[in-house]
Amino acid sequence: MNMESRFFSVYFSGKQFEPFSSVHLISLSVLLIACILLYVLSNKIKSLKIDKPLRDALAYILIATELSFQIWCSVGGIWTPKYNLPFHLCSAATIICIVMLLKKSYKIFELAYYWGLAGAGFALITPDLSGYNYPHYVFFKYFILHSFIIISILYMAFIYDYVLSFKTVLRAFIATNLFAIVVIPINILTGGNYLFLCRKPDVFTLLDYFGSWPRYIIPMEIIVIIMFYVLYIPFALKKHINKSNNIDMKD
Repeated sequence: MNMESRFFSVYFSGKQFEPFSSVHLISLSVLLIACILLYVLSNKIKSLKIDKPLRDALAYILIATELSFQIWCSVGGIWTPKYNLPFHLCSAATIICIVMLLKKSYKIFELAYYWGLAGAGFALITPDLSGYNYPHYVFFKYFILHSFIIISILYMAFIYDYVLSFKTVLRAFIATNLFAIVVIPINILTGGNYLFLCRKPDVFTLLDYFGSWPRYIIPMEIIVIIMFYVLYIPFALKKHINKSNNIDMKD
């Protein structure tokens, strides 16, 4: 089997992925550097007026990455409605990020921010690569997709100065639960485990501390709302700083 065949093969005989291994930490470091560079260069991007081409490029990267995975699963004969429908949180976040980028939509940003950062952040910290590892295609697809979800959201925040209100925390939480209601019958019909509503993730997560189904569902809800509140903190701090600066200017 040549290198290209091994790269795309549905079978992987190498060492399985280990959380916080060197390749995991390097991947996270690359994302962190990219986010820092995006923030540092945000004013330059605005002044050069290249925000739209870059925004479109981010959307096309997300489209190409997700589409390539669906094609890979289909060609490999492993595509299944139990797993490949867009009802995972990150799959849904990918779609709304694409629309957000192409439409430059603040309304969609409100939801994309919470779903994307919570879902992709969680996925990057506790990756579930189904036994695959570097340098397989699935490894690159996984980290590219989830990293670019985060980069896309931060791009909108840094370049267009999008700021969220406290009410968006509750709106995002309600939207998440409405999405879960839609997903429940999908899980029943397909035998899937979208949103982890039928069983816990296969990799170790905080949910492992709360017992088996259905006991972990309520703690999962609590974890979600806490994560959303934590994600709101940067906007709360920004508003507080701006308010303090305005008071100082008046004095």
